[in-house]
Amino acid sequence: MVKKIIGFLKSVRLAIFLLILLAIACIIGTLLPQNQPSQVYVAQFGQVGARFIKSFCLYDLYHAPWFQVLLIIFTINLLICSLDRFPKTWRILKHAKEVKDKSFFHHLPLSDQFECNIAFEQAKGKISAFLKGKGQLSKVPGNPEHVFFLKKGQISLLGPYILHAGILVILLGGLITSMKGFSGMMIIPEGGRTNTIFLQGRRHHQVYNLPFSLECEKFVVEYYENGRPKEYRSYIKLIDGKKTLKTTIKVNSPLDYKGFRFYQASFGVAQEPTILLEVKDKKTGKSFELKVPFRKPVPLPNKDGVIELAQAVGDFRNLGPAFLLLLKKNGGKERQVLLFSNFPEFDAMHRKGSNYFFVVKDFTHYTGLEVKKDPGVWIVWAGCLILVGGLMITFFIVPRSFWVMIEPSRKGSKIWVGGMAHKRKQAFRDMFEEWTKEIKEVVGCGT
Repeated sequence: MVKKIIGFLKSVRLAIFLLILLAIACIIGTLLPQNQPSQVYVAQFGQVGARFIKSFCLYDLYHAPWFQVLLIIFTINLLICSLDRFPKTWRILKHAKEVKDKSFFHHLPLSDQFECNIAFEQAKGKISAFLKGKGQLSKVPGNPEHVFFLKKGQISLLGPYILHAGILVILLGGLITSMKGFSGMMIIPEGGRTNTIFLQGRRHHQVYNLPFSLECEKFVVEYYENGRPKEYRSYIKLIDGKKTLKTTIKVNSPLDYKGFRFYQASFGVAQEPTILLEVKDKKTGKSFELKVPFRKPVPLPNKDGVIELAQAVGDFRNLGPAFLLLLKKNGGKERQVLLFSNFPEFDAMHRKGSNYFFVVKDFTHYTGLEVKKDPGVWIVWAGCLILVGGLMITFFIVPRSFWVMIEPSRKGSKIWVGGMAHKRKQAFRDMFEEWTKEIKEVVGCGT
């Protein structure tokens, strides 16, 4: 039973099947927006489609339990396959064929023989020195002293296992991130401080409390002429015990701290903002600025009454930020004043019978920071380096073997040369011919 299970886990068919499933899953994870509110999926795919997405955790696919199981099974499959085939490769790596006589060279893919007018001992010395200059000579038990064996690039045989090791390390990093990592949002109003992250995905509605806090000292947004945001950035003070760090987070310039990465993701009107108004007197044309905190009455010019910010909306009917103020003049009735940040002349054009009109100059923003914890990222990078190393060893290093046997003859010495390579055979053929030519020159045989 155990052998059957191991046989199933190490099968190539299982590996191919798992690779296909993982590829399909990654395509879905790429095409389907991740960590979106359920209303987004209902609007795009309908109630049935949204339920299907929720049932299989496709909205947070890379943290889904079934995806983690696929990664674990693929890791086991790759590990067992590597361990099963490695002993055979190791034997090939360590083993060298014995050369008993000249018939050995007739069975090699490449071989040559020639006779030279040079003494046997002298030929041995010159050929030995030549081969040492090409690489490390290997001693093969059973081979006589007049047989030389040179092997190079044998590490290439380990290339596939180095590749497998890189993939295993990448899978390990991915599993650690999938199980221990998360993404979420941190909402900080200007002047506010928090350490709370609202998690996304399967852990939606859960919170994570950081061991340090972030304070948004100031938020700045710049707009194009058409009103679209050009750039926005948060001036952040990080408080970690007695340690403080001031930095700026903006789009494409995140903050990395203690394994957490903070991205500038969004902004808007703070939940309880303070607005800066420009108050213009219609009669005199004079104007001055007035700060109005949320739900706190502020006196009007010349003690003419009070104004209070009652409500703030981040986007009112696609018209941008809107603010509802309560205006109460001395001895008069309370009136509502609606202001739009993107339409400064709105109050002057729509409200009649008042000595003043208001323009929104600024308001308290909140900054939305996307927070990611990816504990396996450096493991994944290490796996990528191992993978690249394995690819280079596999494709750019050629394992090759080269034999030379010398025997005394009537003219002086008879020499047999032979070689074989497991891949890139044409390149090795060129090298074999070049080495053979050089050996002939060394022992004085000519070409």
